[in-house]
Amino acid sequence: MRTMARLALPALLLLLCACAAKDPAPADPNQTPEQAAAAQHFLGAEYAKMTQVPGHPERFAWRKPGIDPKHYNAVLLDKTVIWRMDELAKESGVKPEELTALAQHFDGVLVKTMQSIDFPLAAYPQPRVLRISAAVTQVKASNPTRNTISSVLPVGILITLGRKAAGSSDPNVGSCTMEFRFSDAQTGESIALFADHKDGDKYDSANFQALGQAEKAMDQWAEALREGILKNWGVRKE
Repeated sequence: MRTMARLALPALLLLLCACAAKDPAPADPNQTPEQAAAAQHFLGAEYAKMTQVPGHPERFAWRKPGIDPKHYNAVLLDKTVIWRMDELAKESGVKPEELTALAQHFDGVLVKTMQSIDFPLAAYPQPRVLRISAAVTQVKASNPTRNTISSVLPVGILITLGRKAAGSSDPNVGSCTMEFRFSDAQTGESIALFADHKDGDKYDSANFQALGQAEKAMDQWAEALREGILKNWGVRKE
C-alpha cells in the first residue's frame, strides 16, 4: 500500500498539471464580429450559418435550401489545410511537420474513399463539380504514459471517473476538430458547411500513437462522407 501511495502522488500531480487551463488570448477590440469569426474559423463568417446537429453537441451543419446534390457528377478535393499552423503547433505541442503529415493522411484517406466507390474525381474547377475543402482547426495528441497511469492506478481511475461524470474530456486522450466547406467548383458558392469535434476513446489502442486518435477521427469522417455520397448519389462500385 505504501508503494502504491508513493506512485499515486506523482501520478496525481501529473494529472492536475495536465488539467491546468490556459488563459485565452485577448480579443482585438477593433475587430468586427465578422472579422473575429473569420480569424477564429476556417469557414470564416460562414461558420455562423451552421446550427447544432440534434444529438451531437459538438457537431454543426448547414445546407443551402433547395440544393440538389445530383446536380454534381464529380468531386474536386482540395488539399487539407492546417488552420493557423503556427498557433496550432504552439497550442498543441505537435510539430508543424507532424501536423502536415496529419493533413496528408486525410488527403490520402479521401482519395481512397472516392476510389472505393468509383466516384469521379476532377482535376480542376468545372461545371457540375462539387468542391470539398477541409481544415484541421484543433488537434490534441494522446499522452500514452499519462493515459496508462490514469487507466491503471487507483487515483488515476477515480480522477478519470470524476472527469467523465462532469462531462469533461480526458487531457491524456487525443482529439481532433475539422471544418468542411462543400462548394460549387465553378462559381465558388458554398452549398453546405460542416464542423465536428471528436474525442478519442480512453481505452482505444490508437492512444499508443500521439496522433492515432486524430487519424482515427479522420477515417471516421471519410467514412461518413462515403455514406453520404452513397445516400445522395447511389454510386456503388460494381
